[in-house]
Amino acid sequence: MNPAAEKILGWTKAEVAGKKLIDVINIVDNKGVPVPEPERPISKAISELKPFVTSVNSNYNYVAKDGRKIPVLLNATPILVAGKLIGAINVFRDITHEKDIDRMKTEFISLSSHQLRTPLSAIKWFGEMLLAGDAGTLSPEQKDFVNNIAESTERMIALVNSLLNISRIESGRIIIDPAPTQLPDLVNNVIKEVKNKIDEKKQHLITSFHPDLPNINIDPKLIREVYKNLLTNSIKYTPNGGDISIFISKNDKEIISQVTDSGYGIPERDQKKVFAKFYRGENIVKLETEGTGLGLYLVKAVVESSGGRVWFESKENSGTTFQFSLPLTGSEANSGEVAINS
Repeated sequence: MNPAAEKILGWTKAEVAGKKLIDVINIVDNKGVPVPEPERPISKAISELKPFVTSVNSNYNYVAKDGRKIPVLLNATPILVAGKLIGAINVFRDITHEKDIDRMKTEFISLSSHQLRTPLSAIKWFGEMLLAGDAGTLSPEQKDFVNNIAESTERMIALVNSLLNISRIESGRIIIDPAPTQLPDLVNNVIKEVKNKIDEKKQHLITSFHPDLPNINIDPKLIREVYKNLLTNSIKYTPNGGDISIFISKNDKEIISQVTDSGYGIPERDQKKVFAKFYRGENIVKLETEGTGLGLYLVKAVVESSGGRVWFESKENSGTTFQFSLPLTGSEANSGEVAINS
């Protein structure tokens, strides 16, 4: 243990020398739950014989001698001599300042988005009144102007709702209220909502659900947003007459949902950034100018907060397949403060 580690954690070298790391330093997640030994960075580095590196968004906190919870950026690296493992080095950095900045940024986004809702709702309301003729008959040119205002307002409201949902999930304020749910019913309801868009583009939609899917204890409002985002993306980024499919299967531990399209695909150089906030692919921006780049970030946040995982495969001009899993055991409830889209 070097002097920097002593200063951050509060232990001296003399106190810890010769002891096992796990017996001295506890690692907990953001909720204070201890991280199991096999999941600890240094354990993974040793068992997998390769470096294990976390990011600023990772969920690792060291517990100092005085009980303080310190968010850390970790790099655990195995040491091999002549091909033989002799130990590992654990390098970490206190990222409390970075976490505080990120929290303040999230709070600012939440506050500003919330304040934008009122004027946007007013613009939408007055636009609807004008189109309904409440202020007199509009000329064709005036109707065209008001329709453009209404469409732009809807896009702004969608952006504000996405920002609010993301800030609530990131801050742990989102309500997770699991209830026994049949996923095929949930998917079919989403399909009904977007069917007009599918018909407009003359796309072909195929669905296939495992015949023996159990009710799964998840928050239907949250998971509905995942299906809606993935299906809407497929519709938007698949040319007229293209194919879209939704499959739901299961194994001993998970229910796996798959949304596949024959659309534009994601360039290989961009695939690492797909789940990043505000990311939109270079090829997509040229074809579809509208979009916030928040949908897939929200998908990942919702799935992971529900105890699942999400991944994809894509090839440019050959389509994309997104998959996400949900544990058969269901999602953990979170009392939270606000529901999604509230």
